[in-house]
Amino acid sequence: MTLSIITINYNNLEGLRRTINSVISQTWHDFEWIIIDGGSTDGSKELIEDTANKLAASDFNPLSYWCSEPDNGIYNAMNKGIKHCNGEYINCMNSGDELYETTTLEKCFATKHSADILYGNAFLYSEFDEKKNKIDKFPFPINFYNFYFGNICHQAMFVKTNALKDTGFNEEYTLCADYAKWLEMYFKNTSFEYMDLIICNFSLDGKSNENISNVLREREKIQKEIIPTSILSIIKELDEYHTYGSDILQIKNILRNGGFTFLFLKLFLNFEKKIGKIKSLIHHK
Repeated sequence: MTLSIITINYNNLEGLRRTINSVISQTWHDFEWIIIDGGSTDGSKELIEDTANKLAASDFNPLSYWCSEPDNGIYNAMNKGIKHCNGEYINCMNSGDELYETTTLEKCFATKHSADILYGNAFLYSEFDEKKNKIDKFPFPINFYNFYFGNICHQAMFVKTNALKDTGFNEEYTLCADYAKWLEMYFKNTSFEYMDLIICNFSLDGKSNENISNVLREREKIQKEIIPTSILSIIKELDEYHTYGSDILQIKNILRNGGFTFLFLKLFLNFEKKIGKIKSLIHHK
């Protein structure tokens, strides 16, 4: 089997309904589906049962496992789902999120892939503020700067199952454990493959967007624990110099786009001995 899709849910009946409709309407069927519900009391469990019964009576039944029981949060639920995955790749599509089109999976897996992580773009939307709606196009090749200042949403990713089965997500992190996992994998020379497709509709109204300050604090903690100290010291100097003027902002924009201006680095940062390290970071992939 090529793919395992995990959907986690807790008291998000309407969001779960959208995700269910999105998954079962796919034109490509080489996947299994695992639903992990956290013991919802809003009718979600009944919806899952009804869906399971209908799929069992149909010609296409991707639902290989589901449960509805208390859990210890988002990443605990994801880890429970990972244990039941048998596909080559895993995609985590939470309740409320949707595959972008009915042909999305068909387009993604029209060719054979070998990379550890496949990723594409995401349509970001808010039910409360349409001005926030946009297509988030992720960069390729991936470099360190992309992960230090950003992330790739897991709904737009397909990750090799054997890369997640052993340790899963670190449940110590309650908001950014997926970010921690991708950062950890990046430093293990994980291979990334970009697909220039919109993979998912991603809701900006989820838990991780409720309190940005908590997210930023957790990201900072993750970075200190995973990123080598020598690299963090370089980034700290970049951040300090950034406060001194637009020239440094220009340098950071150059780095963000994967480019170099050695002259700027030498004039403003005195990084003669560190340029090699920065170069290896940006051209890691």
